Parts: sequence; C-alpha cells; structure tokens
Amino acid sequence: MKQYYIFLALIFPLFTNAQVDLSVSPSPSGDSYVYVNNEILFVTKGINLVKNNNSSTEASIYLRDEAQLLQKDNINNSGDGYLSVFQEGTSNAYDYNYWGMPVVTTGKKLNQILYEPIDKTTSRPVKITSNENGSANPLTISSRWIYKFSGVGYSSWQHIGNNINQLAAGMGFTMKGTNGTNSTTIDGVKNNPGSAQRYDFRGIPNNGDITLNIDANKSLLVGNPYPSAIDLDAFLNDPDNDITGIAYFWDSEPNGKSHYIKDYEGGYGAYSPGAEDYVPAVFKKYANQTGNALGNSGRNGAKYDVKYIPIGEGFNVVGSSTGGTVTFKNSHRIYDPKADIKSKVKSAETSNTNSSVIIDKEKPVRIRLNVNIDNTYTRQLLLAFNDKSTKGPDKAMDAPMFGKLASDASFNIDGSEYMINVLPFDRSEMIPLNILTAREMEVDFSIDSTAILQNENIYLYDSENDRYTDIKKEHYKLQLNGDFKDRFFLAFENGEPTEEEKIEETQKEETFVASIDIFQNNKEGRLQVAVPKDVQVKHVAVYNLNAGAVISQEVSTSEKELSFSTTNLMDAIYIVQINTTDNRTVTKKITVKN
Repeated sequence: MKQYYIFLALIFPLFTNAQVDLSVSPSPSGDSYVYVNNEILFVTKGINLVKNNNSSTEASIYLRDEAQLLQKDNINNSGDGYLSVFQEGTSNAYDYNYWGMPVVTTGKKLNQILYEPIDKTTSRPVKITSNENGSANPLTISSRWIYKFSGVGYSSWQHIGNNINQLAAGMGFTMKGTNGTNSTTIDGVKNNPGSAQRYDFRGIPNNGDITLNIDANKSLLVGNPYPSAIDLDAFLNDPDNDITGIAYFWDSEPNGKSHYIKDYEGGYGAYSPGAEDYVPAVFKKYANQTGNALGNSGRNGAKYDVKYIPIGEGFNVVGSSTGGTVTFKNSHRIYDPKADIKSKVKSAETSNTNSSVIIDKEKPVRIRLNVNIDNTYTRQLLLAFNDKSTKGPDKAMDAPMFGKLASDASFNIDGSEYMINVLPFDRSEMIPLNILTAREMEVDFSIDSTAILQNENIYLYDSENDRYTDIKKEHYKLQLNGDFKDRFFLAFENGEPTEEEKIEETQKEETFVASIDIFQNNKEGRLQVAVPKDVQVKHVAVYNLNAGAVISQEVSTSEKELSFSTTNLMDAIYIVQINTTDNRTVTKKITVKN
C-alpha cells in the first residue's frame, strides 16, 4: 500500500519549524514517500532516505511543479534512496546546457542520476550513447559533450562523459540536448514537445556548505547544488567567497544544426548584484581546432532574469586576485512563490533584446548603452548607479569583460575593461569608454533604455571633435579605426548651462545691473554714476545713437561716485556704457536736455 499519509504527517510539522530529522523508508505494508506539489518542504535537520521496493514509487521524496526542498542544519544527508525532481533544458542535440547536480554524485554514473519521466512517480534511467546525438524517445544522452571547466581558455575544458562521479558537489557541467519529441504527458506537459526536454534528477539531496577551490583570476563552472533555488545576490555577495562577485551565463543561437565548433554561435552574458541586472551576451564564432573566438556572429543573446538560480542551473564565476575558495550555503537557498524559478538561460522562453527595462524604484537606476559595430552586432554595456559603490572596481558590482572581441566596446575603469559599471551618481561625472576596431568601420552609439533617469540628458562626448550628442534622442555615428581609450565618454552635462542655471545667471545679472546707479541730472547738466563697494569700474563712455563716443574716460577703480559734464551735448538720447575690471558691461539709455 502506498503511504500517502506520510505527506500529511511530515509536511505540517515541518512548516512549524519542528526540530526533526526526516527519515523516509518502506513500511511493512508498502512503500513510503513524500509527494510535494508546488510547495516547499522545509527540514530543519538531516534527511535519511531508504529506497522503496516498487519501481513505480522507487523515490522517497517527489518534488513536482516547482516544489523545492530547503534545509537548515549544515549536515550531510544519507541513505540509498532517492529524491526525485524534474527540470527542463534545451531539446536540441546540438545545443549546450550548463547544469549543476542537486543530488550526490559520489560513486555514480550519469545514468544512475538522470532519468526519463514516465508518469508522476515513475521514471527509468536515461540511456547513454557515445554517438554525437542524443534523442528524446527513449531519452538518450550523448556522453561526448559532458565536460567540466576550471581555468582559462579552450584547453581548460575537461571531458567527464558518463563518469559524473568526477564532478564534485557544486561543480557545473555541460550537456547537449536531444533530437526528436516525446509525447509522454505529465500534469498536462509533454516530456519533449520539440522545444524543451524534461529530465528527472534522482539521488540523495545535497545539503549544507559545499566548498570548491578556485584559482586567482581564473574561471570556474559551478552549478546550483541544491534541490531548491538559490539567491544569486546572496551567493555572489558572500564575503567568504573569493570571487569577483559576478556571474557569467552561456547563451547561444537556438536550434543549432552542427557539432562542429566552427558552426557554434554563442557568448557569455553577465549578472551584477550591485546593478541587480543582467547584460546580454554578444555571440561569437569559434575556430574549429583551437576553440578560440574568431569574431562576432552578428547576433546577441536575450535578456534574462537570473536573480534566482533554479534547480540544476550552471554558470561561471571568476576567482579574485588572490583566489581561494567558493562556498554554497544553505543561507543562499531561497523559495519565493512569486518568482519564476524555471531554467532561465537557454530555455525556450526568451525575451527580445531591444525590449525596455521595467522601471523598479527599489532597484538601482540603470542605463543600457548600445554600441553597434559596423552595422553587424551590438555590444550592450550596462551602467548602474548605487550609493554603496565607488568610482573604482568593486566586488559584486563591476563586471569585467568575459570574451572580448577584436572589435569591441567596454567601460574603462582604472585602465581595465568592463561590461557593467556601477558607481555613485554624479551629474558632473565623465564616464570613459574603450572603443576598439580592427579596421576602419562605422561605430554607432545609442541608448537602449533607461530606468528612472527620465529627467536627465545622456550625452556621448567625443573629445576629439569636442562634441556632445544627446544619445537619448539621436544616434552618434562615425568611422573609426584603432584603439580609443580616452576619446569617448558618457556624460550628463554638455558644458552648457541648464535652464535653471540660465535663469539663475540672468537673475544675478539683473541684480548686478540694478546695483550701478546711472542718473542724468539735467538741472545741473551732469551724468552721475554711483558704484557699489564691491564693484570696480575702469572705464565710462557715452555714445550718441550713431555710435559716436561723446564721452570716453578711464576712471580710478577706487572711485565710487562719478560725475561727468553734459552741458556741451545736444539734446538727445545717449547710451551710457560702464566697463568693470572683471570685464562686465552695463549699458543704460539717458536723455540729455540742456
């Protein structure tokens, strides 16, 4: 008899934070298991699972429809039983997914962890082939494309194939998808409708601190090691992690048609916790033998929301300048029922690169600068304003370039190149850009979208031409050939006074003019000028309406009361001009009547 009552007996105490271990094993009367549908199973201590006898209910815990397992204590789970959790990846046999294992891999091969779902509780082990292509029905994985990565460059990929026991907990791995379709339907969703492949991960769930070594300034492919989502901000900001605090995600042109490296098109997007945002990848082409980037493909990746890393997701991090360790912790685990925690990157559901950023006043203000190279591809750079940042490089804020092209654009932060720049907002700041072109080509600057910066101008300043262009309103295009590190800047002022400054200056000028008293005393036939103490006059002139000077006299700057005879002037209107030592001029009309 299947013991469904265990679901009720265990779940409700756990939600009240009862200090208990979770142990699930067959009973004398039949199988025992916990089935969790779109809910959270929270266990404060350890888990021991014993495999059930019936193949249709072999697993001890089933997580279905975004259900997740969270744990509190930093202890290892045990037993020979299984947790079963579904996750989806690309369906194409030519496209890579980056994965992480939510279950223990020690002593296991891939086909002892990955299963093909048959119904809600029944699954069968995937088949493994050494052929190039995997297939959806029966679910067959090609072992030729399963790699881990640690280091720099193409030579740092290490093939592991079906020997997934070579993968330490927390390490990520690559695996290509499948061809064909599989119409097996569970809860209204097909295993593979031709757009996504469903997998069943089975094993003892990982738990507690999971630590990996990471080398200085080198990349490491990691993966979410838990059967729950993790908060990427918490992981990247953790002071115990010796990393730059930026996550890089592989993205590629969907529906590939070849296994040859020369036909790959892909690149890495970057996520910054300080910016709370993601900048899309620029796709590149690669050399068939070396795997080195040959140049751009003319395409960009999509924008993704990657704040929460779903079960099974893999991504890259880079070691700090000293290197050390990187640790996943239970405190990084998260369950947010409002969040979409399905696989974000390389899924069938992608968004348009040119769509606008949703304005969220609780997030940093962000600007997306598009730099189009030779009308072929666009490097998007993300600028964000955060009061906790500095103008120099900051961990978990500024994202160094990851996969620079021969012709490219970046932010210049202390002489280095960055995809994301996070700094405090300063309207007077000039933000330098690096522009590199391998030959003469057109470079086009424009703003893709802004958030909350509606009342600010955004200029592209070209120092060679001394030109400001409001790139919120128009593109700035020009032909370039070479490496430009101190020519182009983002700016919020164009060197001209704002309307507020113009009004203020006018008011000051009016006050200054009014402070100098010019009076024509016709009774005494004299022009009288009274000067404030803080004003020094150097010259006084009187002109008739034909611009002829009838009085022109240098005066002592110490004089504050000036007087000039006008008895010899004809009755007429004249212009009085006062020049000060600080090169200011005051003019006023007078009428002379003798």
